[in-house]
Formats: sequence, structure tokens, C-alpha cells
Amino acid sequence: TTQTCTAQGFFNELGNLATPLYNASLCVYYVLVIRDGWKEDQIRTTAEPLMHLIPITVAFSIAILGIPFTLYNNSGWLCWIASYPGKCEGDTCTRGVHANIFRWVHYAIIWSAILSVTVGMYSIYRKVRDEERIQSQENDEDAVRRGVKSKKVAIQAGLFVGALYLTWIFTTITRIYQITTGNGNFVLLLLMAIFFPLQGFFNCIIYLRPRYLRTKSRNRDAPMRRLLYLSLYHESHPIHGLQLNRSDSGEGDTNGYRLRPRETDEEWRRRRSSTASFYSIRNSGRKPVPRLNDTDDASCAINTVMAVASVSDYKNTKSNETEAQDDAMVAVEESSVDSDVMEALEESSVDSDAAVPPPAVQEMVDK
Repeated sequence: TTQTCTAQGFFNELGNLATPLYNASLCVYYVLVIRDGWKEDQIRTTAEPLMHLIPITVAFSIAILGIPFTLYNNSGWLCWIASYPGKCEGDTCTRGVHANIFRWVHYAIIWSAILSVTVGMYSIYRKVRDEERIQSQENDEDAVRRGVKSKKVAIQAGLFVGALYLTWIFTTITRIYQITTGNGNFVLLLLMAIFFPLQGFFNCIIYLRPRYLRTKSRNRDAPMRRLLYLSLYHESHPIHGLQLNRSDSGEGDTNGYRLRPRETDEEWRRRRSSTASFYSIRNSGRKPVPRLNDTDDASCAINTVMAVASVSDYKNTKSNETEAQDDAMVAVEESSVDSDVMEALEESSVDSDAAVPPPAVQEMVDK
């Protein structure tokens, strides 16, 4: 019916515009964090509201305008912006008189977003490459001279941008062909129907790719099926503490494999890439943004929201122990305990690496 076709066309237009615009917002986030060094607080208060406001406002405005202009009609294989009846022009159309105008506006918005993503990703690559050149002048590391980081960034950025082009190129060509000739083309419609719905799939594969490579580097002898399965879980998941690693001696629990024990929180923080997702970090507080030369895997910055999970972002364990001991000292002096407890306190202060105070100290702290 006309009502159901209008509803389908409205949501198609809403999603079609919002998706590339949000991809552009995500690219802006990468540029601000990686290239310009913005902090999370600065982005949250300044840029993030606009990153949501612009895509939502533009998408809803165009989608809502399609209702009073009766733009949503049969466009070939779904309901979208089209004139009705087909191949009508001007006053001969009963619905969608201005359909062609809105189509040009639609694709102008989409390709503006795609081109902005292309420029943003290229600027990130240039930033990483320039940083490597500066490092190559300061030291003589092979990885810096070969441009390892910039190559990783270039590949990940190329995949991210390529997914957008592959998703929208056939759709755009199909609609331009329809506008200029007034006819449809089966091959173009088929390619459009295949690639257009796959944008989410492409983004998922690109997002999981760095995680898969890191998992493979830790489990070089594991089968691909196992690696793909592990890549579906975040690196903080307990399953990564029970990965099967080939032992050097060939001896292990099962066919030369051994179970790797779960890493401690300290080991996990040291291993985590400094460009890991801010929203995926456990206990993610507001963390400073690193310089590019501090990153472990620069390619992670392209497919995730970047933030820092370094040891300096957490309270130093040793300083906490010292503060606890000082507080216990004050409590002991105020309560006038015997000299044995005081000697225990002094002994505990010497061993600053102890994670747990002596029983006498703990008893006084509890009191």
C-alpha cells in the first residue's frame, strides 16, 4: 500500500543518510585523537555533541521532508525516493514530482561524507609517517626506517575507506543511470542488492582484523578456526587466559600444547595497546592521549576509539602501600601501643615491595 511504502521509504532514507554521516563523525574522532592529540574530556564536551547532532539532524530533516513531498514510491526493488507512476515527468506525476532533485541532494550528502572520510584517513596516515621520519632521525631502528607503523595505518585506513566505496559505488551508479535514462539495469540492480547491505559486515571484518592479527601473533601454531573464535572475544575476556600455546620443548598438556596462565592486571595493562578502544577498557576512566611514538600497534587506532591504558594512568601500588603504612603509624602513635607493634611497623616500611602489611599492622589499621 501507499502507507507501507511511505514507511519503508522513510526508514530507508533515514538509515542511508545517517550511516555515512556517522562514519564521517567517527573519522573526525580519529583525526582529533590521533593527529591533533585531543583528550577524552575535550572531545566529550566539545566535539562529541556535534558528532551526534549533525548526522541525526540532517538524516531526519531529509527523511521527514520526503513525506509531504510524497517522495517515497516504488524505486525498482524497494520503496525509496522515486516519481510515480514510473518514467513520468513534471505535472504528469501524481507523486514524487521533485524526486530527482532529492536524489541528487541525497547522493551529494553521502559522497561528501565519504570524501571527508578519505581525506581524514589520509591525514592520519601522513601524521604517522611524519612521526616515523622524525624517529628515524633520532634513532636507527629497523622498524622505523621501514615504516612499519605507517604501513599498518595505511592498510587499515584503506580498508575502512574501501568498504564505504564498495558499498555505495554500485548504488550511486544505479541511481544515476535511472535518473539519466529513465530505465533500470538488471546487472547494476543485482550488484546494488549484493553490496549495499554488506556495509556492516565489512566494518565488522575490518574492526576484528587487528584483533585477529594480535591473537595470531600470540598463538602462531593454533588453527585458523581457533583464531577466528578467539578474535570474537575482547582481549580482556577470560578465554584469552586459557589459549593454547605451543611449548618450546614440544611437551604440553595436549599434543605439544600447553595452557598459558591468565595474566595479572599489571601484565594486562602493559600489554594493552595504547591505542585501544576507550570504551572497551575495563575500569576506563578519563585517560590521557599518548603520542604516536608510544603506541604498540598503530593500526588499532583506525578501527577503534583510541585511548590510553598505560600503567601511569593507575594508582601506583607502591605509593598506596606507603600511605597505608603512614596512616597505620599515626594510628599506633595515637593509641600508644606497645613497642612490639612499632617494630613490626618499622620492618614493614623497609620492605616497600610488600603487597600486604604484617598482621600487627593490619590489626591496628582495622581498629
